[in-house]
Amino acid sequence: MMRFVNAYGMALVVAGAVLSACSDSSDSFTGTVTDTGNTLAQVREVSGAVALSDGKSAVGATVRMASVVEDGDSMQTPQYIETVTDSKGKFAFDSALADTFQLAVIDTVRKEISYLPKTTAGAEKLEKISLEKAAVFSGVLYNDKDNEPAVSVGSHFKVAVPGTPFFQSVFAADSFFMLIPAGKWDFAFCPGDPQIISKLEENGVEDSLIYRSWSMTDSVKAGDTLFAGPFIWSPNVKADSLIKEEEKVLENTSRISGRVYCKSGKECAGVEVQMITDIFGFDFVEGDETGFVAQTVTDSLGYWYLPVPTEVPFDSFRVEFRRLNKDSTVSESGLSRYVKASEVMNIKDTLSIGKTTLSRPSALLSGVTLVIDKRDTSQSNNCMAYSVVVGIKGTSHFIRGVTCNMFRIDELPAGTNDIVLYPGDTRVISALQEREAPLKDYVTVTHVELPEDESLDQQWMTYTPPSVANSAK
Repeated sequence: MMRFVNAYGMALVVAGAVLSACSDSSDSFTGTVTDTGNTLAQVREVSGAVALSDGKSAVGATVRMASVVEDGDSMQTPQYIETVTDSKGKFAFDSALADTFQLAVIDTVRKEISYLPKTTAGAEKLEKISLEKAAVFSGVLYNDKDNEPAVSVGSHFKVAVPGTPFFQSVFAADSFFMLIPAGKWDFAFCPGDPQIISKLEENGVEDSLIYRSWSMTDSVKAGDTLFAGPFIWSPNVKADSLIKEEEKVLENTSRISGRVYCKSGKECAGVEVQMITDIFGFDFVEGDETGFVAQTVTDSLGYWYLPVPTEVPFDSFRVEFRRLNKDSTVSESGLSRYVKASEVMNIKDTLSIGKTTLSRPSALLSGVTLVIDKRDTSQSNNCMAYSVVVGIKGTSHFIRGVTCNMFRIDELPAGTNDIVLYPGDTRVISALQEREAPLKDYVTVTHVELPEDESLDQQWMTYTPPSVANSAK
């Protein structure tokens, strides 16, 4: 069995032959295909073998044979058939689409590909196709539903390198990634349902608005990932670019992004994400503890996106993640690296801050005693009632308590962290900040290793209150 797919992505499974035109007999085609004008005088088997970049056989790789398109059809996905390689890396098609055709091999597991823009049946290069590292095109596509015409387009779309066998089905508001050859390419986005495309055409929507296009400004290298967008599909605004004039704010809005993996190592979907710019928790004013406030969630591939913060008070910020059980308890949590303010200054696109692998949460059990004079450690048992804030730097976890009382902070990201201590009286903090007192004068930092799925018993930390009167600028 082979699968034949027309220019709009509609698949027809046929046995032994591709029905692109009427056939006079079982071994000949009389019609022409939309390519270089070649006619098929007879059916000829196309076969070959595929090897990975390390020389091993490529097992289960997708092999696509596609017609060679003319310039006028370059915005559409060409007609193609596909199969997969067997346990020895071999593949075979019952027939060729034309005398000359395109051939693409895609191994999504190992992220390796091969692309032959023009080849023929029996060509020597098909006998052993060697894969190489693919480049990756990644982004997010949104449907401009507010401006939809009478036809409801839905959420299913397709992104493709026009005129080639490289394409990917995507869902609106979900991240996607597509393996492509290294180089500089154009991309087209269109509804994924061929019936929707037909209805749009019946309603007079131009092809240039159905197939929205976007061009890379620079080449992408093999093994690299190009993050672009966000892209917005709309059939109502005439523009040469997929990102339209009234959406330039989106194009110019800088973002940060990353990818989250579960403890199992798989892409983690539905993980709550919060950006922490107040890494010392000084905005913690009311109540007995701070709380996690989700700003977005990861998509089905584990990707997340947030706008670049307008202010970074302490020259760096962090992103915190948590995955919830059905009862809203935290099953896994994690933290990104610290991102310097200089990294996001004046950027106009998306900055990827890397990958984060979640782990089971930790907890901290401790207490604070006062040392009024740092030179006299005998005062470490001083139980004068004094309000303090205790928290984990760069997270949403801060509590206010009284010295000499034990406290517990749950659902903490495990691993290397910093415990911070400072006065719990906001008037004291405000006075110190107004005087531009150095942080070291009123913030104590203690490095700890929070154990995964366990509690750290950090018995009795000491703290020396600052003297506001003596704090200098």
